Amino acid sequence: MFPYLGGKANHAQWISPYIPQCSTYCEVFGGAMWLYWQSDKTPVSTNVYNDLNRHLVNVFACASKGRKHYQEVLSTYVYDLGSEEMFNEYRDEVFEIYNNNFIIPDYPLAAKYMVLQLQTFAGNTGLQPTSKIYRSPDKKHKFHIYTEKLNQPKYVKKLSKLTTENLDCFDFIQKYDTADTFLYVDPPYKNHEKYYTQNDFDKHNQLLELLKKTKNAKWALSYYEFDDLKDLLPPDEYVWHKQKTHSMNSTNRGERTELLVMNYNNHSLESLFGADEH
Repeated sequence: MFPYLGGKANHAQWISPYIPQCSTYCEVFGGAMWLYWQSDKTPVSTNVYNDLNRHLVNVFACASKGRKHYQEVLSTYVYDLGSEEMFNEYRDEVFEIYNNNFIIPDYPLAAKYMVLQLQTFAGNTGLQPTSKIYRSPDKKHKFHIYTEKLNQPKYVKKLSKLTTENLDCFDFIQKYDTADTFLYVDPPYKNHEKYYTQNDFDKHNQLLELLKKTKNAKWALSYYEFDDLKDLLPPDEYVWHKQKTHSMNSTNRGERTELLVMNYNNHSLESLFGADEH
C-alpha cells in the first residue's frame, strides 16, 4: 500500500503464480506486504501480517481493525506534511519507543509513523533515527495516495480480512506451521541488512534450518543466492526459481537475479517451471 525498502511491489506479479492453494496466508517479514495486496490469490480464509517492527504492525492493525477511524485520524495530520520541524518531532517520538511494547492499535502513533514513512526516501535506506525529510518531486504526495487507497474496494476487502502479529520470525513460523498454511518468507537479504531500520538480523542459517524442519506448512523464500544456501536448501530437494529483475536501488539499477525457493510443487505449477528448476 505504500513504498517500503525491500518491498515486493515490483516483484509481486511474477511471485504470485507460485502461491499454492491454502486457507491460511502468512507473510513472515511483512514489511509493506505488497505480495498480499497485488496477488489475485488473496485474501483467503485467514490472512496474517507479521513483522518485528511494532510500528509497522500498528499501522496495519489500525487500517484493518478501525479503517474509518484511522482515516479520520490521518486527515488531521495533513497539515504536517512538508514540515521539517514536525517530521523531526515525530521521528524522535517514534524511535524513543521503537522497541517498546506499546498498546496496539494506537491510531495517532500510526498516523505519525506514516507521515514519516511517506516522506522518507526509500531508494537505499529505510526510516532511521537520523532520517531527514524528503520532499518528493511527485505531483501528488505519497501520503494522499496512501489515504486514498484506504477507500479503494481492492484494499478495503483485503484489510477487512487481515489480522496482525508482532512476533520474532522463529516464533511466528513455529506458531503457523500448520496444515493448509502458506508462509511467504522475505527476510532482509544477507549482506544487505544495513539498509533496514532493524539491521541486526544475522540469523540467516538458523532461519533456513527452521524452514527445513517445518512439518506441515508450505513456504516460499525470497533471497539473493549466497554461500551455504545450496548446502542448506539443495536444489535437488527444494524447488528453485531464478528470476531476472532490475534493482530499484538509487545507487545501483543494474540487472539482478531474485531467487524463490519453495518446499512444495504441484501440478498447477508444472507449467511455470523450466526443466532445470526442479
